[in-house]
Amino acid sequence: MESVARAARVAKGLVFHHFGTKQALYRAVLERIYAELRARQDATDLSGLGPVAGMRHLATDTFRIFRERPEIVALMNEENLHRARNIRRSASIPALYNPLLDAIEKLLAAGRAENLFRADVDPVALYVALSGLGYFYCANRWTLGAAFAGDLFRPDRIEGYETLVGDMVVAYLTAR
Repeated sequence: MESVARAARVAKGLVFHHFGTKQALYRAVLERIYAELRARQDATDLSGLGPVAGMRHLATDTFRIFRERPEIVALMNEENLHRARNIRRSASIPALYNPLLDAIEKLLAAGRAENLFRADVDPVALYVALSGLGYFYCANRWTLGAAFAGDLFRPDRIEGYETLVGDMVVAYLTAR
């Protein structure tokens, strides 16, 4: 709380007054970062892209968000270590995912209507998978880079991985 107060150039008591506890401050940070993540994902009208391009965009943009905002990955790692105890106490974070699932379901329905997408796709499982493709790459960039791959954030590697992520999601959705 002291370092937050110092960074905000306010008295520590004001931080406590506003948030109450360290846990409440941390939850507020999580809520803000999740809101930013979801706002970014909502920024593009995926339905206007068509089902295939929309899904490809959702997959690659999710990877870009994790890459461009490493603090999201760090906070998610921390929250997972604590078994989501702060997210479970947040009313706003779970609700943020309703518009995303609606967008995915609309893209899936459009893809099925055009006979492009398979019928057995679970929208939650799909989001977990495409999110995982972006999250894992970013969360493990240092260990994977040290082990065998070199700098995973070189522009050519990032471009290649974005293509791979989009291709994998589309290949899964169009597999018969």
